[in-house]
Amino acid sequence: MKFVLLGLSHKSAPLDVREQAFIPEAGVGECIRRLIDHDLIESGVLLSTCNRTELYAIASVNDTPDRLFESFGLWPHQLPFDTWRRYAYRLTGDDAVAHLFFVAGGLDSLMIGEGQVLGQLKRALARARQAGALDAHLEIIIRGALRAAKRIRHETALGRRPVSVSHAAVAAAQDVLGSLAGRNVLLLGAGEMSEVTLRLLRKQRIGDVYLASRTFERAEEVAQPAGATAIPFDAIEQIIEAVDIIVSSSSAPHHLLDAGRVTGFQERRGDRPLLIVDMAVPRDVDPDAGAVGGVHLLNIDDLQRVAEANREARQAFVPAAEQIVEDEVRATRLALDARESAPTIKALVDRVAQLRDGVLEHHLARVPASDVAAREAMRDLADALTTKFLHGPIRALRQSPDPTLEAAVMNEAFDLDREPS
Repeated sequence: MKFVLLGLSHKSAPLDVREQAFIPEAGVGECIRRLIDHDLIESGVLLSTCNRTELYAIASVNDTPDRLFESFGLWPHQLPFDTWRRYAYRLTGDDAVAHLFFVAGGLDSLMIGEGQVLGQLKRALARARQAGALDAHLEIIIRGALRAAKRIRHETALGRRPVSVSHAAVAAAQDVLGSLAGRNVLLLGAGEMSEVTLRLLRKQRIGDVYLASRTFERAEEVAQPAGATAIPFDAIEQIIEAVDIIVSSSSAPHHLLDAGRVTGFQERRGDRPLLIVDMAVPRDVDPDAGAVGGVHLLNIDDLQRVAEANREARQAFVPAAEQIVEDEVRATRLALDARESAPTIKALVDRVAQLRDGVLEHHLARVPASDVAAREAMRDLADALTTKFLHGPIRALRQSPDPTLEAAVMNEAFDLDREPS
């Protein structure tokens, strides 16, 4: 069993590369199934967010160091292969497991300790399960990552002071505009990021909030409990004159606002300053819109300054989280090793029990049936000797740094592959 991880993230690739590597949620299941069907992986979970696209997989027995990396680099995203090779990474074994656990715990995020990635990983796990792309080994690893993330949230100060990209967006808006009190906001998209952003803006005593989404019913569902106003996407022009800030985080595969439409906004607004914060990947707002008069456009990579301040403030909490990751990686390795050695342990126990029963029956035949005490004593002695004998080999299998090699030695030594006679 070989666990591999490959992908790219905000730490290795700029935004224009990440948005080309982004894989829409609707295509994730098909992507994993094709990798399995082409004998590239045994099982896999694919996580594609605004900050990373990563594949966590059990490699096929036919995998070579470069085969999966090159195949995934050529498909299914829109990134040229040379660009993929420049920015992507590949990890294996415990290095890959530790990286996944850091991702799940928010330790590899733009905002250290953010909790959204945990929900995203859970959804990625559910999509893989729905696609029939999970096996027991990968399930153990992913479950270990989720367990580590939950411990980080409950046992460290990172969890007691949650942050997210939405926190960075609001902080960046304050940097640009100063106080946000009384300013009117338009949110594009009705997903989790918009919900979090809306709650944070309310704490800043924001003015009117409008929420537009491709699905008006979903916009109303998010807007009404928070005292915002849902509007159809094609009605934005009707309220844009009152808006000071646009925050966008939709899952659209294309630009929602191009430079022409933003120019139209500014004509209606008399070129008053307009802050647009685009948190989406792929981007919702055409980068050329930033050149429109009066517009200040920020994308997710422009939030790095806020993220760095967050990193400095939360760095003291990281060692405790890293210790949890180390503990959970060790526990996951033991669970995987136990699963690897379980068939050999069962075969060894069955073989020794077969030998014990054969020898015991041979000697019991010499003891009168009426001598119940002696016969019971012989059985107890046989069971005790069997337990003592098996203890060492079983412990060696469970604690071995290479359970596969240890199992092969046991198979050879005890002829475990031979059919019982």
